[in-house]
Amino acid sequence: MQLVLQWIAENGLEYVLCEEIAGLIGDSEHQMPRDRMHEKIDCLLSLGGDGTMLAAARAVGQYAIPIFGINVGSLGFLTEATTSEIIGSLEAIKTGRFIIDERMALKIECEGLCDDHLFALNDIVVDNGADTRLVKLDLFLNDKFVCSYNADGLIISTPTGSTAYNLAAGGPVLHPQLDAIIACPICPHSLTIRPILFSNDAQIVVRLAAPDIDGRLTIDGQVSLTMPPAADVLIRRAAHRVMLIRLREYDFFNILRTKLHLGARPLTNENA
Repeated sequence: MQLVLQWIAENGLEYVLCEEIAGLIGDSEHQMPRDRMHEKIDCLLSLGGDGTMLAAARAVGQYAIPIFGINVGSLGFLTEATTSEIIGSLEAIKTGRFIIDERMALKIECEGLCDDHLFALNDIVVDNGADTRLVKLDLFLNDKFVCSYNADGLIISTPTGSTAYNLAAGGPVLHPQLDAIIACPICPHSLTIRPILFSNDAQIVVRLAAPDIDGRLTIDGQVSLTMPPAADVLIRRAAHRVMLIRLREYDFFNILRTKLHLGARPLTNENA
């Protein structure tokens, strides 16, 4: 962080910090609430891992502000640079030597939750919260009934989120430039239930079928909200696209090979 701030000062640029970071480094002069940062910035630097990038996308994504991720976490699927590349990356951004990678986001509306800014870059999960019992959910597409689930929950994912919880639950991997929506059940109590892929203009409704049970709505694994009994969750493609800064052409399958070991042969005594 200090290296970034030093470079900003040396280049005569202005900056603001979200309140949490400003408090950690004692810079109250430049602090600003996260939900107002879009008013002052042309670009957002995210120092952390994928979780930090997801939070940044929800904070400024709808305002067409590009986000640059510097990985100081572990996996770093969404981030672009490592800590050793910070200065070179900032110089490239300053001189316009970058490209924009646009990602589809999802907009969420739910009865009883009056918030016009519920967006997800990765996924939305509907489940029972802390209750370990199966939850019954009904799925609708454009007002037509699709199916019911008795499961631990249901993941509605973007292509970007296909390599996150969706992947762990057995869902398909989608290239991030596809415009599609995945519905993937979590541990369904059935031998016939499979993930379903919907087009990008789909209007998906997930309904809590049990009239006396509160549900939980989790956005990008970070925002958790309690749903009223028998509530409907409407999920559709957001009007905006999240803009990620890339310094080079994005090689999705190389990232799958290096970070998730796509196609790697299992280790045996012969190839260990």
